[in-house]
Amino acid sequence: MQRQLSSMSLVARSAPRPASARTHADTARRNCARQPQHTARQLASNARPLSTSSTSRARPVISPRPPIPAEVRKSRSLPSSTIADPDGADTESPVDTEAIEAHANNIKSVQTHTFELPPLTQGQLSLLYAYTTPPPESALTAFANRIAIPDPKTGEPLSLASDLAIVEQALIHESFWDGVRALQDVLPLTSANNPTRRYTNYHDIRLSDSPTTSEVFAHNGSLAALGNSLLGTFATELVLESFPNLPTRAAKAAVTLYVGPKSLAAVAGHLWGVGPSRLEKALVGHEPPPRPSKKDLAYGHLVEGRGGAKKVGPETGAKETAAGPGLIRWNRKPTTPMKDAVLFEDAMASVARAVVGAIYQKHGFVAARAFAHAHFLARLAPPPSTTLASPSAATDLTPLLKFTQPTKVLAASLAQYNLPPLRHALLKETGRLSAHPIFVSGVFSGDVKLGEGFGSSIRMSEFRASEDALRRVYLGGGRQKGGLPSDGALFEGWTNADGWTEVDIESRS
Repeated sequence: MQRQLSSMSLVARSAPRPASARTHADTARRNCARQPQHTARQLASNARPLSTSSTSRARPVISPRPPIPAEVRKSRSLPSSTIADPDGADTESPVDTEAIEAHANNIKSVQTHTFELPPLTQGQLSLLYAYTTPPPESALTAFANRIAIPDPKTGEPLSLASDLAIVEQALIHESFWDGVRALQDVLPLTSANNPTRRYTNYHDIRLSDSPTTSEVFAHNGSLAALGNSLLGTFATELVLESFPNLPTRAAKAAVTLYVGPKSLAAVAGHLWGVGPSRLEKALVGHEPPPRPSKKDLAYGHLVEGRGGAKKVGPETGAKETAAGPGLIRWNRKPTTPMKDAVLFEDAMASVARAVVGAIYQKHGFVAARAFAHAHFLARLAPPPSTTLASPSAATDLTPLLKFTQPTKVLAASLAQYNLPPLRHALLKETGRLSAHPIFVSGVFSGDVKLGEGFGSSIRMSEFRASEDALRRVYLGGGRQKGGLPSDGALFEGWTNADGWTEVDIESRS
């Protein structure tokens, strides 16, 4: 049995194998013979350091960290390390000890100081200059002498040059200190950090009688409130004295016309020169405007489907900026749910009101009234040589009188004064049968002509004639006699003018 099995194994060994079996066996034998050599090469490549001259590079691994800025990479100095030659011989490069110490100090400073303030921008630097550069005392003195007027009693100049503290207070808006507090969050502006830095010449000290716990410094709020009341009183009595027949709504509009915010800001800016120049107002507190791209210049008119080129640059909204190195000290504030916006016009108007309040506080009521008449109500003050109103004032108030039914109002006014009823009469005409006729009509009360008007139809000419009559009634007539109510005991009451008297100028616009 054993002999039979051994003979069978010999036969199996000596028998020829198939071609596929021989191929797989030879491949396995060759792989086993090459495996030790491949493993040795792989170990040698892992142990051998990478050479700088090798052409093949490993595939870069994507890091989730943000890239390091170029200026940081350039300024970073890392110590040199041991570099291996391509041939396998290790050579040690000289070690820069100073670079190693500097790198260690940088790491230590980053660990100890975790936050550093960013550098100041151009807008912040301009704000810092505007807040910490008060106007010199010579400028305050020149401003006080520039607005001085002669005393109505003695003839001496009424000036605030003797009290520059109140002059500077009149030039400081309440929003200025809000801007200083906002800037202190970015820069150390307190007197403890820099005792030589000043915001104003006389009002850097906190008010001791402040009812609030927060720091309150002197500003022109109280003086502006006082001056606003005085200006309203002076303008109202002068309007009612010059135009006794003026309706109430028109009288209120006339007061706003002469002592309103726009008029006060124009006087303070153009006549007194308390504001900065246009260039200073545009540059202070604003960042440099971005350069417009070619696309914005070429296709800006297509934005939002409307015509016109797109405006590229800083917007003109109410951003928080300072006014500049002028006499006025203020801070532009945007609109908030609690407060309205503080604009340049508001700050300039507050200066004009505060100056009137300072004149009253320093020189009295009569001096304040003379100052207001000279600077704000000069066009409204009537000439002393006539009993009629000022012609320039009548011209100013003409656009304020708008009528929807002038004939009805005129008829009611005539009935109120027991005058003859009105009637219209055609005075002149031309081209009645042409394409462009012109008619001139007049309105009469008895035999007295009250006004006249023209138009392309008779009805239009009668409408304009009634408008002209109402303007002559409201803006004409004699002034009230008896002085002004602000004269006090000298005022004896106004005496109304008897009847109606036409104005000596053409009141039709």
